[in-house]
Amino acid sequence: MRPSPETLAAARKDLSDLVAIPSVSARGEGLERCAQRIEELLASAGFKTEQHIGDVGPFVVGETGAGPFTLVIYNHYDVQPEDPIDLWTAKPFELVEREGRLYGRGAADDKGEFVSRLAGWRAFRAIHPEPLPFKIIWIVEGEEEIGSPSLVRFLDCRFPGTTADICWWEFGEVDKSGRPIILMGFKGILAVELHCRTARADLHSSLGAIFDNPLWRLASAVSSLRDAKGRIQIDGFYNDVFTPDARSSRLAAWPPFALEDLQQETGGRRLLDGVDGSNFYEHINFEPCLNVNGFHGGYDGEGAKTVLPCAGTAKLDFRLAPGQEPLKVAELLRQHLDRYGFDDIELKVLDAEVVGVRSDPSHPAVELGAKLLEKWFDRPAVIQPSSAASGLAFPFVHKFGATLFGAGLTHHGAMLHSPDENILVEHFENMIGFSTEFFAKLCDHAALLTKGSVDA
Repeated sequence: MRPSPETLAAARKDLSDLVAIPSVSARGEGLERCAQRIEELLASAGFKTEQHIGDVGPFVVGETGAGPFTLVIYNHYDVQPEDPIDLWTAKPFELVEREGRLYGRGAADDKGEFVSRLAGWRAFRAIHPEPLPFKIIWIVEGEEEIGSPSLVRFLDCRFPGTTADICWWEFGEVDKSGRPIILMGFKGILAVELHCRTARADLHSSLGAIFDNPLWRLASAVSSLRDAKGRIQIDGFYNDVFTPDARSSRLAAWPPFALEDLQQETGGRRLLDGVDGSNFYEHINFEPCLNVNGFHGGYDGEGAKTVLPCAGTAKLDFRLAPGQEPLKVAELLRQHLDRYGFDDIELKVLDAEVVGVRSDPSHPAVELGAKLLEKWFDRPAVIQPSSAASGLAFPFVHKFGATLFGAGLTHHGAMLHSPDENILVEHFENMIGFSTEFFAKLCDHAALLTKGSVDA
């Protein structure tokens, strides 16, 4: 049964109210106000609520129920800055419907995801007001868009010794054909800056006959880090990479879309050596990678300027597989630079908070969720072993012992972090319906979900 008109109207109002709050964590703006509204919404839906101070924005916690099965729901209420404003077709902090889409900053990331789940919860409780036979811990934070700097400390302080079965992650995806994608993991990330200085000030380029060039040194250093196949050439880099479980390996061996479709959608043309249509999906899911984010230094204005730059900078990021520790990789990078004669290059770690993580997709609650997503989206769900992107899911898996379940409404044209961020109205309504039934099925099978398979 589709969500009722009353349920949909209430959900739209909630989303409109939240989008109207410019909760931009990068500026520390609107966070307390938005946290208060989130707490009010959870409290009105029957959760016992509380707030906890974070480094930048408050954490909101809602709890209800009891039993052998524990579901953690993780969302965030902070959003990216709205710049550049002139590229929005409507006001960024005003929810607007246009041609079957709802536009506004946070409509997808992550206020729309939160509201769709909350609306489903309300609809479920309207038909199931009895005591809940499982426990829900709902955590909504305000620092995700700036790297969740205090999330781990908050979890350690507020939930010592807590265990959970499933962590319903902040988002999931819907591909361009309308298939729901369940994300079972995320890569870690290490972002660094390399800096090289060879002179007090820029020199005349004729002196390049005797003095080294910092941009050459940086280019040489960076080129030593990776081969044409994308394999990282740092000694010991792959030593700690976890081997995928058997089912994850099988899932990654059968891509749900063609490489040509991905190339057409992204405009990406040149492939790494050895990557083809038979193995690209395994690379996306399991392989760490190294990216050059930018080179900076010297003259880049119009025309020529014959100058020998005095300094340069290169920014890099590593997407890391589960098992790899970002700070340990930074140490290996430093050792590599020193070993190959680049000891004069300064290394600065910019981001080393996010550790890669991956869950076994065989958990019965994941199977149950996949069946319900297929019902509501009228297409088989795709279980993806790992997102190619990063997310701070590690503490939920390794501290709580939870299996990840990344299911949501973010479609591939959602313009996340960009002007005209949006969700499809159809997906919003589908996720409300899915959430309603997912809570109901968890209620029906709570006692069995930690033991074996259940039927949706």
